[in-house]
Amino acid sequence: MNFRLLSVLFCFVICLDSYVVSAQSEDDKNLNYITVTTLQGVDGFDFEAWKEVEEEYFEKVTSKIDLIKSHEFLFSYFSPRAGEIKVINVIGDWQDIVRINDLRSELIEEAWPDIDERNAFFEKQNSFYKSKHSDEIYLNSEFKKDLVKEPGQNMPFVYMFKTNILSDSGDENSYDNYRKYVRDVLNENSKILAYYPFNHFWGSDSRQFVEVFVYDTFSDIELSKFEGNALLAQLIPDEQERKDFFTSLYSAIDSQETSFYTNVPTLSK
Repeated sequence: MNFRLLSVLFCFVICLDSYVVSAQSEDDKNLNYITVTTLQGVDGFDFEAWKEVEEEYFEKVTSKIDLIKSHEFLFSYFSPRAGEIKVINVIGDWQDIVRINDLRSELIEEAWPDIDERNAFFEKQNSFYKSKHSDEIYLNSEFKKDLVKEPGQNMPFVYMFKTNILSDSGDENSYDNYRKYVRDVLNENSKILAYYPFNHFWGSDSRQFVEVFVYDTFSDIELSKFEGNALLAQLIPDEQERKDFFTSLYSAIDSQETSFYTNVPTLSK
């Protein structure tokens, strides 16, 4: 992640700090914050050159910050050499976001003590990105299925993002049906390696509810639909009841956009 954009996020975090501290309660202790920075690669993006630079930064900075529980660089699945890039960090405590920025600055100075070399490195890093970017912060949900990585795992996964805009009024049973669907269908689906629902915390639209599905391969997305239908049929044998179930489930969603990404294993934490 480039240094210039880190500075933007740092200022953004400080401005929110007093608000968040006053809003937190004892019930928040099991929550994680998910920061998502969406970047745009420049035209003619040189993936291998970019990867070399970001791996150096990851090794010298990001990998050494234990407060970052999880870190991923996601590239658009269909245009990996340019287009949209997402940088995702999972952080356990709001105050840790501020601490991470302090640690990051210290590690950067340690890794590149000569100011000219430091400026040259970040100028090169910045050259891979357009100036346009956006920052969002989400809270995790209890309804998740964690990814279990095998030792030595070095193949990329496929990430499907469903960005939902929640309805102001939905069926009264939609939440209970969602909980049942996650527990008995998504969590039991062998093709879905992980499922992460994110609730909006800070960003452009408070109605956002993001669901992230992780798969081994793109073909597993289609196979998961067949397995999911079979699991739902076991759960609700009656066809009309299944239709009513989905009608209730989706009544809570006004609109939905789906996008696909793949990660870079050498930049995963």
